[in-house]
Amino acid sequence: MLLIALWVAATSYWVIDFPLTNMGLSALDSLKSFAFLAVPLFICTGDFLTAGGLSQRLVGLSKSLVAFLPGRTAATAVLASGMFAAVSGSNAATAATMGQLVGPEMKKAGVAPGLAGAIVAAGGTLGVVIPPSTIFIIYGITMGVSPVDLNLGGLLPGVLMMVLMMVFCVWLTRRNELADRFVPLTLLRNIGREAAGASLGLVAVALLFFGLYLGWFSSTEAAGVATIYCLLVGLFVTRKIGWRNIPRILQASAAVTGIIAPMVAFSLQFQQILSVLEIQSAVQELLSGLAASHGPAMTMVAMMAIVLMVGCITESVAVVLILAPILGPVALSLGMDPIQWGVAFVVGTSIGFITPPYGLNLFVTSATMGIPYGQLVKRILIFLVPLLIAWAAIVSFPALTLSFLPNR
Repeated sequence: MLLIALWVAATSYWVIDFPLTNMGLSALDSLKSFAFLAVPLFICTGDFLTAGGLSQRLVGLSKSLVAFLPGRTAATAVLASGMFAAVSGSNAATAATMGQLVGPEMKKAGVAPGLAGAIVAAGGTLGVVIPPSTIFIIYGITMGVSPVDLNLGGLLPGVLMMVLMMVFCVWLTRRNELADRFVPLTLLRNIGREAAGASLGLVAVALLFFGLYLGWFSSTEAAGVATIYCLLVGLFVTRKIGWRNIPRILQASAAVTGIIAPMVAFSLQFQQILSVLEIQSAVQELLSGLAASHGPAMTMVAMMAIVLMVGCITESVAVVLILAPILGPVALSLGMDPIQWGVAFVVGTSIGFITPPYGLNLFVTSATMGIPYGQLVKRILIFLVPLLIAWAAIVSFPALTLSFLPNR
C-alpha cells in the first residue's frame, strides 16, 4: 500500500499536474460514505462475537452437524468458518478465530500442521462471500450497486464454496478420523443440545439475514444492530465481556480498520489517476476487441484471470477499487447482471486470500497457528480446486446469485 501511495503522489505531482492537496481531499471524501461505516462495525461485531463466547458455541454446533463424517474435525473448521462469516463479514477475522478455536483440535486429530493451517486459511475465504461482507459493501460503494443486493446474492455462492471445501476436507483427512457409527437419534439429540447452546449466535445470523432480505436494515444499519446485539449478549447474558474489556476490544477493531481505511483512500486515488491517463479505457477497448474476435466466453475467462492474478499480489480492497471500474462495464456489455458480476468478482478476490505470494489468510493463519508460511503454501494449492469450481459455477449460472432477489 505504501508503494501505491508513493506512486499516486509522484504521478499526481510530476505527470498529470494534480495539486498534492487533492490527495488529502480525495482521501477524506472516500471515507465519508455512510455505507463505508459498515466496515468498522462488522469488524467490531466479529470481535464482540468472539469475546462474548458466541464463536465457541457456533463451533460446537458445527461439530455436532458433521459428527458422523470421516475427517469431521476438518469439516467442522470449514462449517464453523461459514457460521462465523455470517456474522463477522471479515476473512481475516474468520481465519484468525478458527485458527485459535479449531486449529489445535485438528492437530490432536492427527491432521498435519500444514494441512490444518491450509484448511483454516481456505475456510477464511467465506468471510467475504457469505453475507454480511465488508468487501460487498466496498464494491457496492465503488460501482453504485446496492450492497444489500450484493450481500443477498452472495448467500448461495458462499454455501456452494463451503460445501465443496467440506467435501475436500473429508476426502483429505478421512484416514485421520474414521467415520463414527451413524445413530440418527443420538445425532439429532446432540444437534439439538448444541443448537440450544448456540441459539444466541444463531439469532445474530437470522437477524442479519432477514433484516437485509426483508428490507428492515441497510447494510450499515445491519452492522450497527449486530454490533450492539453481540456486545449486549457478551455483557449481560454470557457475561464474558466486562466493561473494562470494551476499550481493548474496540482498540483491536480500530487497528484492523486502520489497515483497511488507507487502502480504500489510496486505491481510489490510484483509480482516479488511471482514469485521467485513460488506462481504464485502453483496457476496456482491449477486452471489447477480444469479445468481438473470440466471443464473450473467452473475454470472461480473461477477466477472471486478471482478477486472480492481481488478487495474488495485493489486498482485496485494492483489487475492488482498482479493477472493478475497469472490468464492470465490460461484464455488463457481455450481458451479465451487475449483481451476478459483483458477486463473481468478489469471489475471485477471495481466492486471492489463499494464493501465494501475497495470500493474506496465509499470513494470518501462519501467525495465529504458529505454522511456517512455506508449509501452508505447499498444502493450500489443493483448495484452489473447489474454489475455482465454485467460481466457474457462479459465473455460468445466474440463479446462484439472483435467487434471493425478487426484482431480478
